[in-house]
Amino acid sequence: MSTQWVTFRGKLPNQNKGTFMNVQRKLLAIVGAFMAGSLALGTPTAQAQSIGSSASQRTEVLRGLTSSAGIPDATAPEGGAKVVVFGDSHASGTNAPFDVDERGCLKGNQSWPDQLQAQQGLQQGELIDLSCNGASINSTGFHFSDEVRHAEALGAIGPNTENIFIQFGKNDQWGHSPINLRYSVINCLFDAANGCGEKAVAAGTMQDPSSVTGENYAQRMKPVIDYLKYYAPNAQITLLGYQEYTPRSGSEICVRVGGTELRKPDATNLVSYMNNLESAIFEASEILDVQHANLREATAGHSSCSAEPWVNGVLDMRVNAVGGTWHPSPKGDEVTAGLLGTLM
Repeated sequence: MSTQWVTFRGKLPNQNKGTFMNVQRKLLAIVGAFMAGSLALGTPTAQAQSIGSSASQRTEVLRGLTSSAGIPDATAPEGGAKVVVFGDSHASGTNAPFDVDERGCLKGNQSWPDQLQAQQGLQQGELIDLSCNGASINSTGFHFSDEVRHAEALGAIGPNTENIFIQFGKNDQWGHSPINLRYSVINCLFDAANGCGEKAVAAGTMQDPSSVTGENYAQRMKPVIDYLKYYAPNAQITLLGYQEYTPRSGSEICVRVGGTELRKPDATNLVSYMNNLESAIFEASEILDVQHANLREATAGHSSCSAEPWVNGVLDMRVNAVGGTWHPSPKGDEVTAGLLGTLM
């Protein structure tokens, strides 16, 4: 495997005990192992049957498809929970230790829904978190509609619901590519033949950033958003972006591995993809007439390779957590919870 793309900043561990190339290989092995771990975190152990998200679906049809039965011990008070959360692993949390819910979804320690509940003094059942690792709008894992189905079974959605927070997009496939962001990152890091540019897009090893648009995002979300607006008529719905994981300008991505920064300087398409996803979520919020929470601005300057990261690297003990790479640290989730509290 070629390692010519790697740029290191900081002191290399065991630099005096081996060659530079040996250190590179060790670091790449560590990153590869943690990426594989992230893939394991991204797949729930129980898969639900997902409904389609065609814009032509009517609300009543959607309700019929999402109505559930047989899930005991609904925890929301009559009329719905005050706050309901839908999302992927960036909402459900990836920081150890973990719990596993009845769907097989991992719930990480100090996730932003947990911290939001604590910050707002919400009692059990007043905030119900339906997020799940590996979930997407309608591509992989549990779909947005599957989470809504489960919420309905728990009595979480109703006239008493005041806030609905939604965080999706990073696990979705866009355009004609079967690749999502996770695999795009892995291919960018380790596929020396196709790299991270237009050749990779043409080869299908990386998503095409131009396919991630506000109209596309809104179209995929609209049927379920319409459902939520109808059955939680008093709720303020908020679409969340994602926090800053790597600098948003230029062509470089970076992850901190222990005390060393591992940089990929020619990842223009990945940077563009992340920028386009953030823009798409904002534009979709306007199209769908819902609120938007800009987590990227709230966490600016605190990416993995910053002086004070609020996102997990690989064995980066500065964040005081062991969790999914490029996922929020407990501090990152604290900031997210604080921002959302101001919107309630």
